[in-house]
Amino acid sequence: MKFTKTHEERLEEKYVELHYRRMDEEARYVEEMFINRIMLVGKNEKVSKLIPPTDIYYLEVVDRHLYAYLEQEVWQLDGGLQETVDRCREHGLVRIGKSMAVNIGKVKKITSDINARIQLELSNGETVIMNRAYKKDFFSELKIRYMQKVEGKK
Repeated sequence: MKFTKTHEERLEEKYVELHYRRMDEEARYVEEMFINRIMLVGKNEKVSKLIPPTDIYYLEVVDRHLYAYLEQEVWQLDGGLQETVDRCREHGLVRIGKSMAVNIGKVKKITSDINARIQLELSNGETVIMNRAYKKDFFSELKIRYMQKVEGKK
């Protein structure tokens, strides 16, 4: 990717243009950075990476550390689960358990499980379990997102 930076003395408003032949992962990443402006910093050993919330499939707290599970990668995040969910709620993150949140946009299939728990199959093939205490909030958020999509198509 080529990057050009230009200083213009008389410029009244800053702007960024993205030119692409096809909307691939790299172009989508740049678009996410400027449209959503929320980026999380993931750490993996000695490497850090900016992660758009829309790339997250689910979040999980393990041994007091927060992890973001992407399609095929796992990154450790700073901060707590609720803080991250609150910050990224508009990007689809919803609590489904005491130590877990899911990106509602990555849920492919919802299935009832024993003891009133719910299995959520994600679009990357992984399955996570929603605790029944979080069921009402999850389905409420799902309904809101569905209605927004329906209204947006009119």
